[in-house]
Amino acid sequence: MLEGLGRILLRYIKAPILEAVLEFRWAEDVHLDALKSALELPVLSDFETRKPRQLVKAALDLEEGQLSHESRQIGFDLTHRDGSERVFLELGKFVYLLPAPYSRWDDFSKRALELLEPTIRKLGIKEFSRVGVRFVNRIDAPPRNVGGINTDDYITIKFDGPREDAGIIDEFQMRLVKPTRKDGIAYALVVATARSPLPGHVGIVLDIDVFTRKPVPSSGLELINVLAEMRLEKNDIFESCITEASRDLFGGTEA
Repeated sequence: MLEGLGRILLRYIKAPILEAVLEFRWAEDVHLDALKSALELPVLSDFETRKPRQLVKAALDLEEGQLSHESRQIGFDLTHRDGSERVFLELGKFVYLLPAPYSRWDDFSKRALELLEPTIRKLGIKEFSRVGVRFVNRIDAPPRNVGGINTDDYITIKFDGPREDAGIIDEFQMRLVKPTRKDGIAYALVVATARSPLPGHVGIVLDIDVFTRKPVPSSGLELINVLAEMRLEKNDIFESCITEASRDLFGGTEA
């Protein structure tokens, strides 16, 4: 048990994290004017790029052969002045997104809560209907000397076709959603090949989204504890997906 906990708390020197996301949803939409008022909070003053977020709905009339659409603003897309972080503030949710490079969970979660807490107080949100922890990873797998890249060398999830064919799979994509063993916590996992920026390599994406299926208070110790549990679940899922060959690519671990 202790050995397993130690593994899911590892911090890799070259972690393959492309982006880290914390999402907080509430059941009833707030008014757009309330969002505009929240934008004036001092904690959001360094987010100087502010773009409207639009929801577009399209409908096709088969009899008339006409396509119609409607668009409405659902919130704002905020980018920090140095481009290091983003916030999506919408009628029904608050999203904090940190693109690479990622430092450590304590810094990431603390910063997200620093931005979240005054915003939801301003909006009068008392409870979250869903909380999500999402990390998008890409493992850049190097080619073999002969025969291309075998993704089985780097991930434990196996893919195969309906029959025996020549060679190995060139591309794959899979998505699953299932509950964890923790009450009220589930996850979505996307595993897929992707283009790698490294010549001759193949990217393997592990997109892990751990989320709650029951209400969570919008502040306080219970929220902190739920985030900590979700983080452990996310790490355990990641560690269960990768092989020692993948870990070798991450440059070892540090405290």
